[in-house]
Amino acid sequence: MACKEGRRANLGLIIWQGLLGWLTVKMDNEHWSVALHLASALMFMMSLIWMWLAIARDLKEEPDWITFDPILANSWHKRIAWLSLATLLTLFTGVFVATTPGANQACGVGGFPNTWPLCNGELFSKITDIIAQSQLIHRLLVGIVGLALIAASIMIWRESDDGQCGSLLSKWIYLTSGMFLLNLSLGGLYVLSAKEDGFEIIYDELLSLFHLMFASITFLLLATVWTSMKVISFYESNPENIE
Repeated sequence: MACKEGRRANLGLIIWQGLLGWLTVKMDNEHWSVALHLASALMFMMSLIWMWLAIARDLKEEPDWITFDPILANSWHKRIAWLSLATLLTLFTGVFVATTPGANQACGVGGFPNTWPLCNGELFSKITDIIAQSQLIHRLLVGIVGLALIAASIMIWRESDDGQCGSLLSKWIYLTSGMFLLNLSLGGLYVLSAKEDGFEIIYDELLSLFHLMFASITFLLLATVWTSMKVISFYESNPENIE
């Protein structure tokens, strides 16, 4: 059953992804079309991961490195879900900044520290134009999510230290937190890479590519942890599924 549902979902997403790709090109990379295209790609990736975990579960071949204690999963699955959604939100706001003309220059191009980590030489600026100042909004969200991931790392470290069997989950949270903070630095380097070329401001687009890739991977890591908790851990904890 899981295989059939997964195949149907993947086929539908492949067709949908192709249509969105055409629409994105047709709309000349409008920010909403790029975000929708990216969201569909992430959904497709997660559907493949869900199908793989479901098949492994049915074959009793669950990988140990992604199988969590049911009690721990029950106490952490909502937190992981919120962290996943939060990282996804920062990803989408970043896409909005990257595809909105002039948004990259919202905090200036003067270099360190006035351009980054500050914004026009200020730690906080009043937001008067959501679109034009979308980079500042993106930075604020990134800061909030970064603090949330650090807090989650501290929480799971304390639980593991108390012998609550959270060592595996702690490794995943440490990994995603490290990826997120590393990507924060990549975003800063991208902003600082701005150079004037005549009347144009150019950036190191390779950094932009890695910035997007790291953001996507961070979300996928957290979403995979949550999916494993739902597909494997909760399934095994149900008495009806115990042979």
